[in-house]
Amino acid sequence: MTVRHRTATALLPALLLLAPPAVATSVVATPSHRIDRACAIAADVLAGLVANASPRPNALLGVSVTTDALGTATWEDNAALAAELGSHAGQPDRVPLRLLSLRRLDDGGDKTRALYVATVERDRWELTRYMGDDGLLMPVYEPDPHYETSRNAWLVTFRGNQVATLREAAELWAIGRGDGAIDCRGAIDPEAPIPVSAPHSD
Repeated sequence: MTVRHRTATALLPALLLLAPPAVATSVVATPSHRIDRACAIAADVLAGLVANASPRPNALLGVSVTTDALGTATWEDNAALAAELGSHAGQPDRVPLRLLSLRRLDDGGDKTRALYVATVERDRWELTRYMGDDGLLMPVYEPDPHYETSRNAWLVTFRGNQVATLREAAELWAIGRGDGAIDCRGAIDPEAPIPVSAPHSD
């Protein structure tokens, strides 16, 4: 009896290594994507990229970002990415980049993944002002340093409830503002951790 007990105990670690793959991966399975959280999560990631920091731990880890100016940015490019998204013509934006809306493009067949067009807006510094065209459809600009509202579109992919990729895609602006777009202005994630501030005396 003792010999059998010792043999079973010795074999237990080996038996655990032979556990079926489904058991091993079920703990870290990608959750189903939740549309009701998409605005707040995307807005948080965009704000974190502009600020070169995120209020949520690890929110920016693994996010692949592609811009027209920088190409695909890696984690080592985070400072350049923050500068690209938060300043223009040598001046910081008057109002940081903000998410306006999300419009889902995929059919929802894969419950763990989602593809959206995001529309964003920022107030950035411009050195010239558009004055119209010259009669031959050529744009005319005149020197006039000022802040101007600029709008853009991005492709956003989600894996579960985390942003996986962001790609600048200005050509999709009209699609992003079409029917079915979700208004993301002022979005707050109800499941986000509540920040705790220490009491202070005046």
